[in-house]
Amino acid sequence: MRRMMAGLTAMALPSALAAAGMACGPVSEVPLAPLAQDATPPAACDEGAPGWDAGDGIAVWRCSLRLPEGVSAEDIEPGALTDALIVTRGTSVLHQQADFPSPWGAQGLVMLRADLSGDGVPETILAAHNTSGQGMGIEYWTLSVFARDWSLLGLRTEVADWGPDAFVPRRDGQPGCAVLLTDWRERDAPGGKTVRYFTGTRADVGGELPRFDTGPEGDFAARRYDRRFERERVRDIERMNSGPERTPARWLAREIAGALAGGGGTH
Repeated sequence: MRRMMAGLTAMALPSALAAAGMACGPVSEVPLAPLAQDATPPAACDEGAPGWDAGDGIAVWRCSLRLPEGVSAEDIEPGALTDALIVTRGTSVLHQQADFPSPWGAQGLVMLRADLSGDGVPETILAAHNTSGQGMGIEYWTLSVFARDWSLLGLRTEVADWGPDAFVPRRDGQPGCAVLLTDWRERDAPGGKTVRYFTGTRADVGGELPRFDTGPEGDFAARRYDRRFERERVRDIERMNSGPERTPARWLAREIAGALAGGGGTH
């Protein structure tokens, strides 16, 4: 899957989306090469922390934080930060955020470049897989978006069933892409029942992205989790069994196309 997504362009988007004129891109994957085991991690990390070379002197690390002198693991309060994702250039720390060790290891880290603002200068999207849910096997990710100088533009935790196709046109219709943020929600239905939906909202660099505030419009697109969707999802997961990545924009293709055409996105 990772090889297939490298160099993703609008032409690779699902046909329903492309037919609706929703193309944005290109989106390209940045290869992450494992650093040598003797590479020196950031000072905040324990020894032996895994790191990846992203090119141009940039490295990404996922590590347990080094305990202060005289402090043991039993002294750490519940909820305290114990793991971090750190971006460095040489010995300089460009960014650090809370992290959760991923059961997918190296496959749980994806770096993409996409022109979100439409100015011809791509931003960097770093997706870090965190946890795998029980039951439906939902994969949860943290998405971080950086400007060219590696200043943080936005961060969202617990994005559900994310994948590298999660980009849609901006709300204002201008060049560039919005980030598709997806999750699973339950809604009331007639007869006192609850129905599960896979929902997507847009985070746009035109104002909302710095806070990942998706604005007052609510869900951009939502699809009811019926038996047809269940079969499609299971089939895709089995086909993409090499990692935790999913295909959210493909799953919501008709709903996104309907939303872009002004016909709403919930079916």
